[in-house]
Parts: sequence; structure tokens; C-alpha cells
Amino acid sequence: MFDVREIALAGRPWLLGALAGSFLLTGCGGGSSSSDDNDFKEFPPLPDATGEVVSERYQVLGEDGAIVLDTKTNLAWKRCHYGQTWSTDLGRCEGSATTVTWDVATGLVDEDGFRLASMDELKSLVYCNNLHNGPDQIGELDIFEGCGAPTLSPTIDPQAFPDIGQVTVWTSDDSPNSDTLKLGLNFVSGVASDFNSEASPYRLIVVRDPADGDEPRAANGSRPRKQNGS
Repeated sequence: MFDVREIALAGRPWLLGALAGSFLLTGCGGGSSSSDDNDFKEFPPLPDATGEVVSERYQVLGEDGAIVLDTKTNLAWKRCHYGQTWSTDLGRCEGSATTVTWDVATGLVDEDGFRLASMDELKSLVYCNNLHNGPDQIGELDIFEGCGAPTLSPTIDPQAFPDIGQVTVWTSDDSPNSDTLKLGLNFVSGVASDFNSEASPYRLIVVRDPADGDEPRAANGSRPRKQNGS
């Protein structure tokens, strides 16, 4: 079911991987064929907004609702772990999440242009109900301190991402404490997991920056930008 090609490139491996050829994922809202062109713009455009906004922040995209646009960060996320499929009828994920090593994770770019998230990107999803008083505050925390206690767990919006669970997922970052260990994000308490062997099998949440190919409309019809309209 997978067309797997490992990519061992320095720098931003997911970007270079996309230019060299896609590693196809199955997951929320994925299609069935890849682009033959090596240009990022050849990825299909993100779906249009369907009108539903989740928790006053996450704009649902596409008729199947498998993708959400974070209208604060302008990042698009698949709502399921890699390996799962979004069920429109159930409003949640189906199937088993796939775990991969860090080396494999950093080479992933799916046929829709989604890739492994950095720590900065992934932490923007961390919701601490004991610290955050509104949707705009989600993601604003010291990731090495986490949410603290008491907090609802998993530390992610349960309506936008109902099946993430109390797990650690990979980020694309190295650990600041070691040249060989890698960073994950622990959604039990919303804290960085910084002592992970790259051979550890963890789940993935994949992301796409609309700047990689398009800019979908948010619920109010605008096209959000990350920085001062640029």
C-alpha cells in the first residue's frame, strides 16, 4: 500500500525529499496517485473550507473534513496519525497508526504535500486547559515545561484532533541535549520528549504549510498569512 523511498539528505530532508520524489503516505484524506513533477507546486491544492470551524480556531477543509487549517498559524494538518484514515461518517479516525523511526520520518512527504512537523510547528497544537483561556492561546507555552498539572490529557484540542491520544510523536528536530538523540512531543502533558533514540518507533502527525503550494481560505473568506500579510 506504500511506495517507500528512503531519503538521506542533509538540511530540510522533507523538502529535498519532495524535490527528489515523494514518499507516499496513507492517512487522513490522502489521494491515490503522486505527482510526476519534482516541483512542490505540482502537489494538489488544499481543499476549500467547508464552512465548519472547530473550537473557534481550526477551519475544516474539504468535503470529507480530513484536514484542518489552523487560522492562527496558517498551517494545515491532517487530523489523523500517519497510517489512519479519517471517517466522515464517524467524525474520527479509523485504522491503526503506523510507527516509524526518526530517519524514516524525516524523509516523509506524502502525495498531498504533507510532511513531518518541526517542534515549533507541532507545539502550536498543544492545548493546556489549565493554562490557556482561549483558542488564540493554544500553543503558547514553554515546551520543555509542558502544561503542568492538573491538565486534561491528551493535550490537544479533542474536537479538531479526536484520536491523537496520550502518545509521543516525532518532530524533525535534534535534541538540544545530545548530538544523537531526537526530539519528540509528548501529548500526555504537552512537553518535549528530548531523550529519544532515532531508532525508536513513534507515531506522526503531518503538516503542510500553504506556502508550499497554495493558501486556502479561512472561515471568514480571508486568506490568512503568518507574518504581516506576507
